[in-house]
Amino acid sequence: MNYRHICTGGMIAHHGLSTAHEALEAGPTSVSMRLVLMRHLIMEIANVADLAAISGALYKDNPDLGELHRSIRKALEFFKYLRNVYVGHFVPDLTDKTFEWIPQTNALLGGADLNEQYVVGWFALETAINTYSDPETGHKVFDSDTDLNYPPNLTRFLNFLGETVLAAIAYLVRLITVTRSYAQVPDLQENMFQMAVAAGQTEFSVLTKGKR
Repeated sequence: MNYRHICTGGMIAHHGLSTAHEALEAGPTSVSMRLVLMRHLIMEIANVADLAAISGALYKDNPDLGELHRSIRKALEFFKYLRNVYVGHFVPDLTDKTFEWIPQTNALLGGADLNEQYVVGWFALETAINTYSDPETGHKVFDSDTDLNYPPNLTRFLNFLGETVLAAIAYLVRLITVTRSYAQVPDLQENMFQMAVAAGQTEFSVLTKGKR
């Protein structure tokens, strides 16, 4: 297990979640900024899901970490799905479903106005939320379709997002502590010269994503 990678990824995700959550809680007046922050939170939660997927072996000796993960596993998968179809990637099927679900999107197509572009993004988010569904059993998280312009539905989604963010932050705090305790870190005072020489010989090339 790559403890250094998990610890580093956890630190970056923790910073992103904490900062974006703080900014959103401050109540920005711009609805566009609120949507951008929400998209960032979705992305970072999905990054937590990716880290959790390679951290399962830690739970045997750290059952508290495993319990923190179990409590948000369903939410992590939901926001990872949103990342994969709406934030990190914007898939053609989501475009088609958005125009089907909200026909007035057609009136906004090609608009250069930022407010119009915000509305299209908002429509796509609503559609993405609703597609996390099974035709036989219904939505996998909520008990009905979501209309983000209907205040109770919006509150339901925002509450779920906020609760997941806070729980993911708690998980990351513990994950960082656990993986740091296992990671082997060189003594910088003793090894800095050799490490500086190695740094000077670093060669760069395109990185591969690897298996998620």
